[in-house]
Amino acid sequence: MASHTQTPVLMLFYETHKEELEVFERLKKNNPTIASYLAVSVKNNPEVAKTFKVTQLPTYLILYNGKECWRHVGNANIDLLKNNLALIEPINREAFI
Repeated sequence: MASHTQTPVLMLFYETHKEELEVFERLKKNNPTIASYLAVSVKNNPEVAKTFKVTQLPTYLILYNGKECWRHVGNANIDLLKNNLALIEPINREAFI
């Protein structure tokens, strides 16, 4: 029987933070298999931000099995995001090699 692995979801809540969106998109482009990616414009989706209790921007969340397991408020670089995604279990470690 094949094992089923869950994929973490990396969310970025932003308003007009062009730099953060560029980092997020670069991570998504260069590492498409380590997570599902969702960028949320708070201006266009205030209800979603309220649901996740986002009060400062930018905010990054990692969800796993529908639960928040990591949150970062403020600027983030690719290494910080990748390192925290790598801590989520169980995921396909080969995606990080």
